[in-house]
Amino acid sequence: MAALYLRGVPRPIQPSRRRWSRVASCIRCADCDFSLFPEVLRANGLWEEAIVLETLDVVEFVLERYDRNAVVTAVDPLYPRLWLEKLGDGAPPALWIRGTLPDKPLLGIVGSRHIEEAVRGFAEQIGRESVRLGYSVVSGGAAGCDQAGVHGALLEGGQAVNILPAGLRSFGFDGNDEEGACCLSVCAPEETFTTGTAMERNALIYAAADASVIAHARFKQGGTWIGSVEAIRRKLCPMIVREDESQASRALIGLGGTPITYPGLLGEAMSKPPSQRGLFGIG
Repeated sequence: MAALYLRGVPRPIQPSRRRWSRVASCIRCADCDFSLFPEVLRANGLWEEAIVLETLDVVEFVLERYDRNAVVTAVDPLYPRLWLEKLGDGAPPALWIRGTLPDKPLLGIVGSRHIEEAVRGFAEQIGRESVRLGYSVVSGGAAGCDQAGVHGALLEGGQAVNILPAGLRSFGFDGNDEEGACCLSVCAPEETFTTGTAMERNALIYAAADASVIAHARFKQGGTWIGSVEAIRRKLCPMIVREDESQASRALIGLGGTPITYPGLLGEAMSKPPSQRGLFGIG
């Protein structure tokens, strides 16, 4: 998987990522040695993939990074299972990783970068409460709500994973220095931030989570608003929204989010069935 699909690998051909589950199925069914994988793939019409796996430099490049635990793939035991269930062939077959993936179900914590202390404290307490409820935290590594939620989980002795919108080196994120935190990216290590990678990152956060808490958003502005509305539309996970007097909070609750006023009510909010009112409360 990593040799074929990990971004940043110097391969002669870039096979379509959408075929990764078919590749995995062919290899599992063949149950043979790696040296025979190209032959198996050719027999199933996967010529580009066969050529890549015959390229010695590619295989050596990936094996060296796999030995350093710098790569995780869709066939690894700790790969987020909900990605496979919710995204299917759209799930990332290979990612760069720094740290160790959590072994518990995930709760998303997301929100704006520039926030008041009350919002920061709320996000941190949600992180703590998620650990008490048996969850690890998944977030996006951004300043503000994201980092506060992760910090709260770590303070409570839990685990967290940050899915980044750029390469691990390019993003310069240092949260992994705290015990229990992990960083994931579909981007090559030196890739810089783009709107496209941010949108992909947002979808992966929601798709990995059993539920997500939106600690703060700006109405019709910014990545939190765009990502959460898209996640609601795609039904990637139940949404729990910090209830305040803001227009964004009222709108997200109107779109089907479950309101929460106090972090200690997280368990109760997660047990409520999500509303299905649809866009602007219609439906």
